[in-house]
Amino acid sequence: MPIDTNSLSPVESLLAPVRHSTHPYLTWYSRSGERVELSGRVFDNWVAKSANLLHEEFDLAPGSVVATDMPGHWKSAALALACWHLGAEVRCVAPGTDPGNVDVFITADPQTLAVNGSVEVIAVPLPSLAMAFDGPLPVGATDYASEVRSYADSFFPSPIDTASTALVSETGTLAFTQLFAAGTDPVAAGATLVSTAWPLERILPALVAQWIGGNPVVMVEDGVNITDSLLGGERVVTRLDAQA
Repeated sequence: MPIDTNSLSPVESLLAPVRHSTHPYLTWYSRSGERVELSGRVFDNWVAKSANLLHEEFDLAPGSVVATDMPGHWKSAALALACWHLGAEVRCVAPGTDPGNVDVFITADPQTLAVNGSVEVIAVPLPSLAMAFDGPLPVGATDYASEVRSYADSFFPSPIDTASTALVSETGTLAFTQLFAAGTDPVAAGATLVSTAWPLERILPALVAQWIGGNPVVMVEDGVNITDSLLGGERVVTRLDAQA
């Protein structure tokens, strides 16, 4: 699927074809036993709600920088795409690391924060059905779960500079044009398994590449037993993990 990186947000070009789809787009398995299946329509709604939250509450816009120490998770994927919808840069950092001069910090564990008082903090509970963050939050931090549901299911992006930076980590930097470029290698058709044993900065480009190729993704939390039954039930044809 070609991605338009010359006009509207490339996220719009990625999600628009699946916006009304009821087929699995991202399926999540956690160590706690969760299996959460998000259709194209549902995942698009989460991205839209997150983008509206980031835009309306935090004034996120092109040129903004969002740091995160989130692990691989369907929520971290939705939030990353929301940031890119707005033309913002996503900076992946290790837990407890000072991310430097950023506008927003997104974390699943606010007690590990190493940010100054001028940085806005969003705390994300990892249980998929959590209605609020379970535990104390720093003063002024925003509880993602309790806030995001009130925002609109649709987001209307503006054009962004796709030559600007989309993703930064210790391993390098990717511009929007690089992140959303269709790969030259053929992508096998069918569901692809991605393990969160990989760091988020490696997971996010893998997700985008698979979705550009038209494939649903099965994301498995590190530590989950990947059985033949799981692989067969999800019709996995490609594995992107240590056992691949």
